[in-house]
Amino acid sequence: MKKMKRYIYVLFLLGTLLSCHNLDERFESITAAQTYYTTDVELYAATNPIYNHICDLCDRTCRFNTICMGANDVTTSTVNKDYVEFETFNPSGSNVMLNYYWGGYYKVIIASNNVIVNSAKVPDSELKNAALGQAYFGRAWAYFWLVRMHNRIPLTLDIETHPNIGLTEPAVVYNQIIDDLKKAETLLPDVYTDYRAKIAFTKGTAKSFLASVYLASAGYPVKNTANYALAAAKAKEVIDNKGTWGYQLLTNFADLWKNVKYNNEIILGYYFNNSNGVASQSAPYPGQPTEWTGWDSYFAELNFYKKFPSGARKNGTFCTAYPVKNSDGSTSIVDYTKLKSKHPYYSKMWDHDGMNWAAPWEYNDWTSSRTTIAMRYAEVLLIYAEAQAMSSAPDASAYAAINEVRQRAGTGDLVAGLNQTAFRDSVIAERAWEFAGIEANGSNWFDLVRTETVEKAAADRDPSEIQILTAPTHSKYFAPIPDSEILLNPNLK
Repeated sequence: MKKMKRYIYVLFLLGTLLSCHNLDERFESITAAQTYYTTDVELYAATNPIYNHICDLCDRTCRFNTICMGANDVTTSTVNKDYVEFETFNPSGSNVMLNYYWGGYYKVIIASNNVIVNSAKVPDSELKNAALGQAYFGRAWAYFWLVRMHNRIPLTLDIETHPNIGLTEPAVVYNQIIDDLKKAETLLPDVYTDYRAKIAFTKGTAKSFLASVYLASAGYPVKNTANYALAAAKAKEVIDNKGTWGYQLLTNFADLWKNVKYNNEIILGYYFNNSNGVASQSAPYPGQPTEWTGWDSYFAELNFYKKFPSGARKNGTFCTAYPVKNSDGSTSIVDYTKLKSKHPYYSKMWDHDGMNWAAPWEYNDWTSSRTTIAMRYAEVLLIYAEAQAMSSAPDASAYAAINEVRQRAGTGDLVAGLNQTAFRDSVIAERAWEFAGIEANGSNWFDLVRTETVEKAAADRDPSEIQILTAPTHSKYFAPIPDSEILLNPNLK
């Protein structure tokens, strides 16, 4: 059987399963589906909305990753009010992006619950297991984002109306996420033989994500340090069996971002296909300069860029020569200091069908078929390196894992003989360089939170960056619940 590549295909329908925005209305809107699914074929088809909602939520990297603007690898323009609120650790409950992703993640959750609850009426089969596995993964994926963003959130596992639902503590939410992913890794296939053969969640996806969840819950605020050992064991399981799912590092870092559709490093990706002419897309506009008709939604913080280690990874992360069209029609090549923003830009999500690198302002295709990368095999290697060191010691296997990433980056092996803390800090720094620029798992911001180093990162800013009026504290690590939700249900305060 041919090995599948692991990607989410955007299965856009003419309509979506859910369209309301407040939590109570979403619960009500799904209730009518309770009596519908009676066969495994119907249940399997019911997972399509999970993928629809994920892709709709993630159609622009800047939108669902707004919370990551507080990290030290990205900054924004002062004209982007919603981003600036997160950049300066002062998001309001009326923030447009906050409300957008809150609604989006709960759409994924309710679509997943719909499959899980209705599965009780469907006879057991491999197809039913595959449907359930995708639903458990989808629910875990959404709750993992929400708990890291908000800390205390409403937790629902059914499709009933809950007008007075309260907030659940993060440790409880993490336990539910872990339980869902354990079920997903058991139920999901290694490969698919139908139309999902290159696009759906597999056992490898679930195992890799479970390692990430264990690592996150070992840090702040849950601090279940026993999960370091579980993260290491699960990451090693993926590493030792990578051939089952075809995982490997690409030889050249820059190749990750060349008109990406599929590649063997991607463990989770959101694949957009414009063949039917209606697909939404993770367009390059948000992270491009205005000189290229971009939006200046995010770009690199100056100090982060200056400290970024030289080598193949830096060359593949940033655009260093910017073609600019002059008033007389000629083209000049300038560096970032000559751009309106006076900041370097990330080139990770720019390339697409029809991109003209000599004159990038001529053609930016909003609906090109391109994959937004959410999790890569490099992350599994770095999860293992950190978790193994923190649960035991920085042994040869931990060094081998981080050095595999560093060698590809062109920075050479990590200095030998580091103690546990120094090694851990080196892995965190490596993650910041490797996943810089709001890659879809938001790793740099969430790493700062779980290691309680947001304050340190915020202090290391170039004086020309947007001014932070109030220094961040632990109380600023998490986003508020949207005002509209609290208005409907005061128990969410």
